[in-house]
Amino acid sequence: MKLSTLSSLVIITLSLFQISCMQQDKKQDPYKEGDIVTWKINDHLILKAKVGQRREHSLENHSKRGEGEFYRPQYERYIGQFPIDYQPTRFDKISEEKATEMPISKTSGGGYEFNLMLNGSWVQASDRSVVSDETLDDGDQVKVVVNPYRGLKQINSKQFFDLRLMEELNVNSAEVVDGITCYRFRDGPSHQRCFGHSLNEAVSGFDIYVSKDTSYRLSAESLESIYGGIKVNWYTDQTNIARAQEIDTAIWRLLNIWNISPIE
Repeated sequence: MKLSTLSSLVIITLSLFQISCMQQDKKQDPYKEGDIVTWKINDHLILKAKVGQRREHSLENHSKRGEGEFYRPQYERYIGQFPIDYQPTRFDKISEEKATEMPISKTSGGGYEFNLMLNGSWVQASDRSVVSDETLDDGDQVKVVVNPYRGLKQINSKQFFDLRLMEELNVNSAEVVDGITCYRFRDGPSHQRCFGHSLNEAVSGFDIYVSKDTSYRLSAESLESIYGGIKVNWYTDQTNIARAQEIDTAIWRLLNIWNISPIE
């Protein structure tokens, strides 16, 4: 009887250990630098790319993401970290039939991500959430998130800025620097919201929020009908605002090269 009980305990222990190992495997990044991935955002935008440097889990996100019950790194669509002038491999377009038949890639909810690095700098990328005040791993880093835009597709970034965001801004406070027009908020002179015209003719531009706290990261957003409607958000240090158009140009250039869908 005692032997039977001991055997049962051994079996249970081994089973729990096996389950623990399986769960641990699920928490590992399934991609290695140099792997080729193909991720579909919609019929118009299917990204095929060679993945770059992988991220490491930050201590900040360890309890929330690294050990979370619903943490699924296999559904995280992080392409990698690249220099801002990175020239990726361009893959052949697929057929329209294949593009429409391909299923949308499942995501963990964070969207399709990649990082850019400015000034020849390099840093180990972390998975700190972009909504965190401390999302950046380095002042020269730009974190980019791409999602389908399911809102009012007839309203692009410029129209949204003029129709919605200008309501809370002081029109007479406009300052134009490096192709970016910044306005102070009506309720105070400390923080700003800016609009920059994109150098991509198919894109109207991007709006930027600049916090009064200079240590807080700058956040930018584009809402555009290009690629069937997508939303692009990017985050970087406030000192990089003068390079906003350069960053915007690099993002659209990479999306264009990575896109293998033939559907305009």
